[in-house]
Amino acid sequence: MSSSPPDRGIPTPSVDLAYIDDDENAVEEKLQSSLSDLERTGGAPGWLASKLLSAGDWVEREVEERRQMIGGIDNLWLLLREATSDFNPVCACTYVLRGKISVEMLQHAMIRTDKKFPKYHQRLTSVGRKFHGARFEDDPNFDMNNHILMAQLPEPAGRRELDDFMGKFIAQDWDFTRPLWEMIILENYHDEDGGECAIVSRGHHTLADGQGFVISQLYMTSYHDELRKAMNNGAHTLYAAKRGNLLPSKVHPILRPLDPYTDPSNVLIAPLIQIFLASLFWIVYALSLPVSFFFSVYQAVIQITMFLLTCWRVEMLTAPQHGQRVHEREYSSSKVVDLNDIRLCQDAFSGLYPGSAVEKDKGGQDKVRHVTLNDVMCSVMVDVLAAEIISKPQDNSISGRMKKVLTKFLPSPIGFFIPISVRKPGDWSLRNLTTGSIVYLNPMPPDASISPKMLYDHIHQCRSALSLLKHSLIPRIVFYIMQVTGQVPTLWPVPFGLLNSSKNFVRKWVLVPLIESSLRSFPVILTNVPGPAKNTITLEGVEVMRWAALPPQSGTGTIGMGIISYAGGLCISVAADKVPASEGVARRICERFERRFDYYVRCAKEVVEHRD
Repeated sequence: MSSSPPDRGIPTPSVDLAYIDDDENAVEEKLQSSLSDLERTGGAPGWLASKLLSAGDWVEREVEERRQMIGGIDNLWLLLREATSDFNPVCACTYVLRGKISVEMLQHAMIRTDKKFPKYHQRLTSVGRKFHGARFEDDPNFDMNNHILMAQLPEPAGRRELDDFMGKFIAQDWDFTRPLWEMIILENYHDEDGGECAIVSRGHHTLADGQGFVISQLYMTSYHDELRKAMNNGAHTLYAAKRGNLLPSKVHPILRPLDPYTDPSNVLIAPLIQIFLASLFWIVYALSLPVSFFFSVYQAVIQITMFLLTCWRVEMLTAPQHGQRVHEREYSSSKVVDLNDIRLCQDAFSGLYPGSAVEKDKGGQDKVRHVTLNDVMCSVMVDVLAAEIISKPQDNSISGRMKKVLTKFLPSPIGFFIPISVRKPGDWSLRNLTTGSIVYLNPMPPDASISPKMLYDHIHQCRSALSLLKHSLIPRIVFYIMQVTGQVPTLWPVPFGLLNSSKNFVRKWVLVPLIESSLRSFPVILTNVPGPAKNTITLEGVEVMRWAALPPQSGTGTIGMGIISYAGGLCISVAADKVPASEGVARRICERFERRFDYYVRCAKEVVEHRD
């Protein structure tokens, strides 16, 4: 992949990297030859030369070994699995196809993915070392037939049966002697919308983060050319912006009058504009750091306060589980909602007051206090989850009654763990390049008499909380600290703390309970997975009419939830522990989402029509 800026005729200095590499190799060989000659002389100089050669060989082997190790976040999933036996970090996708697909056709599609992403034929090795992380190596026994299978759903083989199968599929344990992914074709699936076949796919989180896994999955479809273009354009744009090679109008519309002067024939002014644009990029970047630092401190205070007030009384969406966590999972996905309806909500509730963004006398949309898709969806979801929690049977245990009393005096927001990508534009690697943080959102009461103004205030409260999260540096700082632990796994979370020994009382009585409590300190992991937004894609010539993706769950009782945009629509997918006392919670959440979103759209239409 090229990372060069767009060619605007501005001379760019070039460097012969091959020459530099040859020069470095020559210096290395000359030094090694000199030390070898000195070693043969014997005596103290020869002894010292021998030790230097041995140390050099060790350093070279060590550097190469550590270059091949997985990162700290990759390794984190293995450490969590070891510390908590009921933790299963899985990323998953479902495809509903308007036509049939065979194992051979899917294998043909996966060959292209496997060539682009070698981890699809690699297995984990060297797991469990204290001072060196695990790494991926080619599986000598790799056979795609072990990873792409065919299965039958029980009749009537519709959406409910697909959901049940997916729940069992994501709950399965992993065979760590093989590459950590698998796909199953459900050839007898059919639905009333024209679906004739379904595919379920899953990958272990050590293989990649959710974004990387989805990129690799989309690469096997007809979307791969557009995906490659989008990834490369992102890298080119960032590269060009840093060097002042973007058109001024692409930096900001107010700079459009400068566009004609960037022509390479304008030898006097074009270089000055380039210097100006490059300087502007780095000045804005430098000024953003103290702003981000302020938001980071502010967020840290809020996070610590809310965490201490809520982590020990979190209301889960599933029924209490006494003893071992249930192994089974349940899954469901919602109906597809129109992205135009989401844009309607954005237009209606952006601006200084409801409808201000679409008032005709403003001559266009007002960008002040702009509401994003995530702001709208998180506002809907916190209402949905609150309604589900309220509908649960009353917990008459001592802890349940205590929680109910404390709710009257203490704030009781719902904590969402939101993954945050730190993946650079153009980065195709299958790695965990994601950090995250908890954001605390307050729901509205599920009352049909809520006015548009109340809904506007609610959405903007969620917008403020999410905006604070976006500007904080803390999740990124934590990411880079965590990456170090991939080199020396025994450092996490404290040196030698998770050493698996019968004499390690710190592990048994302190760290493992703290880790398990942290994994249960929020009820939901919520991620937004943008897919091909405009048109449907095909897989080996067969149309993918519906596509969904799912993040992993966290601790006992938590749910994993994905928000997926595809082909002009959006749906949610939900995975939860299959607890008998709360069975069906995933499906209920999806149904509540559909009803609640319809209410938001009705309010948005009322606002827009009133302003018109």
